[in-house]
Order: sequence, then C-alpha cells, then structure tokens
Amino acid sequence: MADFQEGPPETRREPGVTQRDPRVPGPRGPGATRRDGGAAGGGQQGLMQLPAELAERFELVAELPVQGAESDLLLVRDALAGEYVVKVFRRGYSADRDVWAKLPGLDSPHVVRILETGHAGGRDYEVTPYAPEGNLRGLMGGPLPVEVVVRVVAQLAEGLGDLHRAGVVHRDLKPENVLIVGADPLQLVITDFGLSKVLDQSVVYASSSRTLAYAAPESLSGQVSPARDWWSLGMIVRELLTGRAPFLGLSETAVVDHLATRAVPADDVADPRVRLLCQGLLTRDPRQRWGAEEVSEWLGGGSPRVVEEAAHPVAPEGAGLPFNGQRYTDRAELARVLIDQWDYAALYFFGRGESGEAWRSLREWLAEVPDDSRIGLIDGYLTTGLPADVKLLHLVRWLDPSLPPHFLGRRVTGDDLAGLAGQAQDASHPDHRTACLLGRELWDQNLLQVLVGFEGGRDLARVDDQWRSHVTAWNKLAGWLREHESTPPALAARLPDAGATDVKVAGTRGPVVADDPPVVLLTLLALAAKPAETRRSLAEAAARARAAVPERIAWFEWMAGAAGDDPLRLLTVVRAAPQAVAEAEGHARGRDAAKRESEALQEQWADRERRRLAGRNAAVARAVAWSLPLLAVWLFVSWLVGASGGDDSGTTKSVGGFQGGGGISFGVLAVLSVLAWAVQCGSEVVVARAQGKDYLPFGPWSWMSRLLGAGGRGLSKASQTMSGAAQRTGRRGCGLLLLAGIVPLLLILLLMAVLTSVASLLWTFMLVAVAAGHAVGAGVRLHWWRQAHEVAERDFGGTR
Repeated sequence: MADFQEGPPETRREPGVTQRDPRVPGPRGPGATRRDGGAAGGGQQGLMQLPAELAERFELVAELPVQGAESDLLLVRDALAGEYVVKVFRRGYSADRDVWAKLPGLDSPHVVRILETGHAGGRDYEVTPYAPEGNLRGLMGGPLPVEVVVRVVAQLAEGLGDLHRAGVVHRDLKPENVLIVGADPLQLVITDFGLSKVLDQSVVYASSSRTLAYAAPESLSGQVSPARDWWSLGMIVRELLTGRAPFLGLSETAVVDHLATRAVPADDVADPRVRLLCQGLLTRDPRQRWGAEEVSEWLGGGSPRVVEEAAHPVAPEGAGLPFNGQRYTDRAELARVLIDQWDYAALYFFGRGESGEAWRSLREWLAEVPDDSRIGLIDGYLTTGLPADVKLLHLVRWLDPSLPPHFLGRRVTGDDLAGLAGQAQDASHPDHRTACLLGRELWDQNLLQVLVGFEGGRDLARVDDQWRSHVTAWNKLAGWLREHESTPPALAARLPDAGATDVKVAGTRGPVVADDPPVVLLTLLALAAKPAETRRSLAEAAARARAAVPERIAWFEWMAGAAGDDPLRLLTVVRAAPQAVAEAEGHARGRDAAKRESEALQEQWADRERRRLAGRNAAVARAVAWSLPLLAVWLFVSWLVGASGGDDSGTTKSVGGFQGGGGISFGVLAVLSVLAWAVQCGSEVVVARAQGKDYLPFGPWSWMSRLLGAGGRGLSKASQTMSGAAQRTGRRGCGLLLLAGIVPLLLILLLMAVLTSVASLLWTFMLVAVAAGHAVGAGVRLHWWRQAHEVAERDFGGTR
C-alpha cells in the first residue's frame, strides 16, 4: 500500500478550548431516552438524547417548551438531586467563544451564572442553574403596579449595564429571557434563553414573531449595538404597564413593516413618568435612544430629554422611489427595506431586465441622487448580465455601506459563514435551500470580495483568499484519493471536487458526483472563517467516524491513520466513513448469510444423524437375521463332514458306497461352526451398531451386488426383499444369485468330504478362514463407511 504522505502537504490543527466553572456539581447519573417527537412531559418518554459526555453526569428530566431557533433546552438532574438547565446548540450552530470567555467570569447579580461551557457529541452546550419560579412572562397576565415595573427596570438596567461593560450585547432580550430567581422580594436575572415554571406551557412565546416583537428597527438590517437591548427593555416596560403584548395578532410581515416604517407609540402608558421612559427607550434612531446613563438618571428622579423624530422618512406624495406601496428618498432606509424583502426586491427591480418599468423607475431615481458614483454602479453592475441577486447586492452596498454585509437577505459575517455547512447538510433545516444557494453564489460570483465593501466586512477578503486556497488543496487531495489504487471506486461519490455542479469523469475510476448540496464547499468556507473551531469540529467528527466503522476496513484505516491533524484529511475521513460503514455492513451481512447457511446445513446433518442413530436397533436385528442362515449352512455341512469322516472310535464308515477315513467328529465341528457363525454375526452386529440406519445400504448384499452385477428381475425383487438395499441405493439386489452360487460350492465340498479322508480338517480350516475373512471384510466395509460419513459431515458444515 502506498504511503499516504505522498499526497498534498499537511496543514496544522489548532486546539479547541472549552471552559468549566469550578463550582459546577460533580458526577451525575445516567442519560435519557431517545427523542421520538411530541411534547415533553414529566417522564422521559419522547425526550431527545443527551450527548454521551453529559449523559454520564446528568439524568434528563424534561425538554423545556421554550426552545430557541439555534438550541434545545433540557432540564436535568444530578446525583445530588440538583436541577440545572443544559442548552445544547443544534448542529450547524455554535456558541460565540468571545461571549463564553466573558460570561462565566461576569459577577453580576442580575445576569445568570454560567456554570459550564463545552462541546459534546459534536454540539456546543452551556449549563446554568434552574429557576423554578419561571420567567417574567409569568407575571404579565395584566398591567402591573408602577412600583413593580420600576423594580423590574432597575434590575434589568443594572444587568444590561454589566453586560455592555463586559462587551456583550444580548440582542434577544424579551420576557422569556428574564428569569425569576426570587419572588418575595422580586429578584430577576437576564439569561440567554427562557425557563418555564410549568413544563407544558405553550411554545408560542419562543416563536420568531414573538422575538421580533421586541427587536429594535435597526436589527432588521443586522446592526448590533447596546442600543438594541435598550429598545427591547422599552418594549418590555410598555407591556408591563399596559398588559398588552406588542404587535399582538399581527403577522411577522406586518411587524417588520411597522418597525421599518413608523414609531411605536407610548400614548397608552397611563403613568407619565413611565411614559417618558418608554418614549426615551423606543426612540427609533439608536444614536438618540436612551441608554444606561439616561435610565440611571430617570431612576434617580430625573427627566432626560427625548429627541422628537418622524415616524418614517417617507417621501412626499409623488416623490422618491416607489417600492412595495411606499416611496423612499432616504438611501439608508431603502437599503434596509431591500434587505428585509430581498427576494421580492431582486425580482421587482431586475427580474425583467432593462425593459421592466421598475428598473426604469430605479434608474430615474438614481439619476436624481447627487452622487457621481451612481454612474459606476449603473454601468458597472446594474446594466450588465449579472444575476438579479448580485445586482441587488451592489445596489444595497452603494445605498448604505455602513450596514453589515448582507446577501440574499441574510447577514454574511465570519460568524454567519461558519454555520452554513450544517444548514446545507441538513435537508430538513428551514434555511437549507438558502444556505446552499448562498454558498454557491458566494463562490461562483466571488461575492466575498464585494461584501468587503460593507462595514465590518473587511475580514472577508482574508476569508475569501483562504477559502479558495482550501478549495484548491481539497480538489487536489480528493482527486488523488479517487485515483489511488488502495481506495474503492465507490469512494469517488463521497469525495467530489468542492464547488463542482456537474457530474464528470475522473480518470478511469468512473463518475464523480457533483458537490450538491455544496457541503464540502461550505465546510471549507467554515474552515476559512473560523479555523480553530472548525478544525476542532472536524477532529471530533473524524473520531466519531472511526468509531462508527464496526470492523477493520483496510483502506479506511489507512486514510484515518494517516490523517493526523490536517483538517482537509480529517474531512476526507468524515466523508469516507459512510462508504466504510457500508462495506463493513456488507461484510457482516455476508458473514451472517454464511452463518445461517452453515447452521441450516448443520441442522440438516443433526437431523440426519438422529434418524441414523434411531435405526440402530433395527439394523442390529437385521444383521442377526440375515446371518442366521449361515449358521444352518455351517451346521449342515459339518454334519455331512462328520458323518462321512468317522466317529469317536476311529472306525471307517461307508457313505453311498464310498469309504472314508477317520476324522473330527460332528460334535467338534458343530462347536466350530457355531464359533465361526458367532464371529460373522458379531462382525455384522458391530457394523450395524456403528452405521445404524445406513447399515443395509452399506451391507454385504449391496457389496456383493456391486461385485456380481444385477441378476434377473425376479431374483432382484427377492434380493431386495431380503436386504432392503434398494431402499437407499436404488441398486437391484442379488441375494438369490448369491445362494445359487453357494449351493454348487457346498455340493463340491460334500463330494470332497466323501472322497477325501482329510475332509474334516479341510472343513475346519474353511470355517476358520471364512469367519476371519468375514471379520476382515466387515472391518473394511466399516472403514469405507466412516470415510464416506466424514465427507458427508464436512459437506454439511461439520467440524471434522
């Protein structure tokens, strides 16, 4: 086998890091059952499975109904009956390592304590204490007293201030993410997810529209700043005072439209002091919105200034660019709306090319914008043959380059790129199609270099360079492995060229499938965007892949053993594992089939042996029965010899006129005859006892039949009746023919006895010789049978 190192050069793996709070409880109990769907209940039926590392330490109690879009929330119990919450990120999503580095050390009374962070079963996880009192949603059944609202504001403002000073923006503050750790007096902490006091509570409070209801207007375009959290606090305060959830009954589209076009009023807040707070926190311009300083002043009794603003910078009647029922003059606002309604905007403006009315209205509007760079935008991009989505990207970048990078309506930062591979691999993921399309467009159209022009996109140039370097190295490595003599031809389907969309032929090894969905391409993108985390994930996935192969597969062991820390080679191990598993399962199925066939043959042999041994008694009886006529023959001849040879006195006798000399008496010859018969009968009994039901087919009549050949039909029937040989062999017997041959012989012997004075001695010798010859013949027949029996036993899967 060729050395794996003759391939492309290696890269190195950076070690991943997890963190654990030393205060986390010690070893826990067993894990839980598999997940079959359905709502979580008090028992374990239907629960999802904890990663193995956590299942060794925790007992799964229930799935919490307030699930996030990126994670599962599990209530667990340790060996000391302490209850905790484990947040397990779904595949394709990962925790922000910078946040993980800051939160465990954040000592704030109003921010949840992170006990442990880590990576298990291919997924990130967090462990936090369980709050049995539930979350702030449980207090929001109606309007709350002003003093309670003020206490809530004070605690949440302090928690947000601690987070922001640590450099953490929550970005998803809502009642479900505020835990009640004490009811009297009220004590609150901010967490990353919601906990429910009643485990069967409706999941509606964690839906996307509910989360969107507390989102700031600038979050629609992906902007991240502490001002987002203060807007969310304002929405929570407004709901606490009015008892009504924001945007109740509106669809997600309607909520987006409201946030993008007009302000959220605070007129229905009765208390003037709290109304002022809501107006300051719900200021649309994040630069003018109240923050920690203004809220602290308000809590101290002050009245900070609230900036007056228009609900939406829409154009006067007949002015501006018309789009989706509105007219826009503000470039930044238009850019955000185009991002929010990307698919519609791309089709609306560019779907019909330059012949479309929407395109002409856009060009006329651009002509009125006092910015000479519009000429380069129009001539360089908008009037070319670029796809509609790419044209819209260039338009959005020109309208507002201060936005985070966006394409296809999705934010495209380094953190976002790392999760695309998981979404593309999971066909059931709601963003599967978008992730696949996004990855291909970024590659085919070289769009990362375009996205560099957005604020915060500077690092994308490095990501793009590294991505294309990884793709080149992967294609070289994959092509080498596809052509390698040690790998099976079927492996080519698992190692496509990254970014390949058409089936092509690689050398003589057969067709190579397209990289569709582009999992390999997007995995290499994740490696470029988040190298340390992706390398660690690939190493863990490769380890799981090795463990998943149930037996030794030579080519897979070669690949896995030589992969080392090279992330590209680890990826080949992950991709090749299903083929190795299939081969191992095929081998196992072959062994199982051979085993079942062998067991069936052995069972047939055992049944045959049982039937053979069951016929022992009948065989012994037949052996004695067919040898009895021999005793009569020996005694009769002995009588003739004794009568003709003399008596005990030694006198001569006359038989038929002939004179005979003295010889052995009949009594002695009779004893010798009985002994000769006993030897013959005993030999047959030994053979019959050993052969059982096989005795007659291998008996002397069958042997004589082979020696003498077939006789006439009548003689055959008589012989078959006597020997039963035809029952097993199908040969015609010759018993009577044998008797016909013996009778003349006996007559000859009788004549010799009459004519010869030494007839008794000759007869004695004959008795001894025939008995000995019969015994030897029986031994030979038994030997031949045993040889045939051993051959048959091997044919039936025996062990001899």
